[in-house]
Amino acid sequence: MAGLKLNNVNKIYPNGFHAVHDMNLDIEDNEFVVFVGPSGCGKSTALRMIAGLEEITSGELYIGDRLVNDVSPKDRDIAMVFQNYALYPHMTNYENMAFGLKLRNVPKDEIDKSVKFAAGILGLEGLLDRKPKELSGGQRQRIALGRAIVRNPQVFLMDEPLSNLDAKLRVQTRAEISKLHQKLKTTFVYVTHDQTEAMTMGTRIVVLKDGYVMQVDTPTNLYEHPENMFVGGFIGSPQMNFIEGELTQEEEELYFVYAGGRIVLQKEKAAKIKSLDRTEKKVVMGIRPEHLEVETIADEKNEANGSDENKALVEVTELLGSETYLFLNVENKTVVARVDPSIIVSVNDHVFIKPRKEKMHFFDPKTEKSLLF
Repeated sequence: MAGLKLNNVNKIYPNGFHAVHDMNLDIEDNEFVVFVGPSGCGKSTALRMIAGLEEITSGELYIGDRLVNDVSPKDRDIAMVFQNYALYPHMTNYENMAFGLKLRNVPKDEIDKSVKFAAGILGLEGLLDRKPKELSGGQRQRIALGRAIVRNPQVFLMDEPLSNLDAKLRVQTRAEISKLHQKLKTTFVYVTHDQTEAMTMGTRIVVLKDGYVMQVDTPTNLYEHPENMFVGGFIGSPQMNFIEGELTQEEEELYFVYAGGRIVLQKEKAAKIKSLDRTEKKVVMGIRPEHLEVETIADEKNEANGSDENKALVEVTELLGSETYLFLNVENKTVVARVDPSIIVSVNDHVFIKPRKEKMHFFDPKTEKSLLF
C-alpha cells in the first residue's frame, strides 16, 4: 500500500485554460481523502492526473516513493471507479470483475479466488452469473467496485461514483464504501461535488475552487474553522449566513455592528481581532443556521429588555420533520435559521435572532480570509 504526494502540480490545456494551480498535497497510506468543490473546480482533472489519464503540465506526482509523471496508467498500480460504471455489457458480472486480471495473465485459480473474495465483501455472490443490464444502479456500482478490488491496487481512485444513484441508494452505498475502506486498509482518493458525501466519508477533505486548493483539513475542522468565506459557505447545508457590518470598540468591549443591530464579541475572538488592528473597519460575520437562536416576539425576557436590535421577519418556513428551516428577513437580507420543530412560527411573524457568540466567524470582505486564524 502507498500514499500520494503532489508537488506544485499544474494542468494547463493547449487553449491556455489553467485547470489546476500549484496543487501541493500529501496523502498518507490508508487515508480516505475527498476532493470536493463545484463543477469546474478541477477536482476530476486532479484525479485524472493521478490516474495518468491526463498529462501533468508541471510539478511532480509520487505514488509511494516512485515518481510517476511519465508512468503509464496501467503501471501505476491504481484502480479507478468511474461515474458511469464502465462495465462491458456483453460480459457477465464475473467476467467484468475478472477482466483486468485476465489481461495481466493471472492464473485462473487466483482470478477465481480474487473475484469470489471481492464478491463476498460486497454481497455480490448471487449476481456473478448475470449481466450488468440485469442489475440495479447500486448493484452495477458494486460490480465496478469489485473489479477495482480484485486488482489489489496501492490506491483506489473514485470519480463521483454515486452521482447516478437515487438519494436513498447514495446513502446506503456511501456507507458500503466507507466500510470497504476500513476492511481493505488502502488509500482512497474520492471526487464528489456533494459536500455531504465529503463530510461523511473523508478522513480529510480537499476543498477546491477554480483550480485552487482553498483548504485541506478534517471534516470537523473544515466545519468549525473555515479559513475563508468560500469554505464556510460551501461546507454545511444550509450554507453559512454572511452578514456585512463593522467592528467598533466601546470601552473594553468590541461590537459587531450591522443593519439589524449590534452584538458584543466573545473575549477570545475580540482579543484576536484587536491584535490585527481590525477595529473600526468593515468585516463580514459568518454564522451557521444551527447557531442562530430564535425566540418569538412575545418572549418575556426580550420584552423586558425592550430590545428590537435583532428582530427578524419570517418569510418562509420549511418543516423537515426533525428540524425546521426559517428564512428570515433582517433589514432586507435573507438569513436562514435551523431550529427545533417545537418552535412554532408562521410566515409574517416577527422573531428575535441571537447568534451564539462562540460560533461567530469573521472574514475580511476584500480577501475573504478568516480574521480568526
